[in-house]
Amino acid sequence: MTATLTPASLHHHTCSAMNTRFSMVLIGVERDQAESLFQSTEQQLHQLEFLMSRFHPQGALTELNEFAAGRPVAPPEELWQILLQCRQYWQQTNGAFDITLRPLQNLWHNAQKRNMEPTEGQLAVVIPQTGFDKLVFNEAAHTIQFLAPRLTLDLGGFGKGYALDRVAQTLRAAGVQQAFLSFGESSITVLGTHPHGPSWPIGIPNQFNLAENLHTFALKDASLSTSGASPNNQNQTLIISPATARPIPGYRTLSIATSSATEAEILSTALTVIPIQDRKKIIEKFPNVQAGIEIVYNNEIPNTNPIPIRPHGI
Repeated sequence: MTATLTPASLHHHTCSAMNTRFSMVLIGVERDQAESLFQSTEQQLHQLEFLMSRFHPQGALTELNEFAAGRPVAPPEELWQILLQCRQYWQQTNGAFDITLRPLQNLWHNAQKRNMEPTEGQLAVVIPQTGFDKLVFNEAAHTIQFLAPRLTLDLGGFGKGYALDRVAQTLRAAGVQQAFLSFGESSITVLGTHPHGPSWPIGIPNQFNLAENLHTFALKDASLSTSGASPNNQNQTLIISPATARPIPGYRTLSIATSSATEAEILSTALTVIPIQDRKKIIEKFPNVQAGIEIVYNNEIPNTNPIPIRPHGI
């Protein structure tokens, strides 16, 4: 039986958060409750942005980046727990997920603006300023210190995934059963089923023909993250391989669906820089992964490569 939606049962809200556009669609709730949830969600997102954004001048991560090279810094407890998670994901991905690569990203970005590559000498200076192994965690005091003076933490996509998980948790606690959440269309979480079907169909477009979907995910109580380099987003953050200290080559996107928005963000980035033959070993460490696809463009011709997921995936 197809659900019938009325204007009163579907509510849409957008705002700016995490340095991008956040969209939220609530289904099957009263208008007053929807407005209240929109307000509380926006407040929650701004609180998380203050905690995790390196751009906020008085933010907790900003303070850590500014002072932790000179002395141990005790971040707020939630940020401490977040960084412990990041350390775990760094270990689980064999170093492919690394939140310390900002100095390398800046070096490559500045060089590419001049149509150049960094010199070996420049790389030799910057590479020692990166690496998660240069973070010292004091488990007793809950402090963190950097072993490199220019090391900078950038929670980037991790923060969006973490925020989506937190918002979804809040909505479920409020009794919301159907919802669509999106950060800039590359980070998506859905609650329940689509009002007109058993799942939410989320397409991955051809980057050279955005009207054409090359793959469609069917999401139910799940999250989807897409990472990569595309011709339609020239200003996006470069995805650097920690193993090579170089950006991934060419145009490609990699999308992962899982029950955790945080893990979707981790894996969509990490698997992009992991050799194809090693991906299965990494994915086996994440039992909640449901489906994945990589699209590699060669002279504007897309080639789709399914990510090796267990048969019960979507």
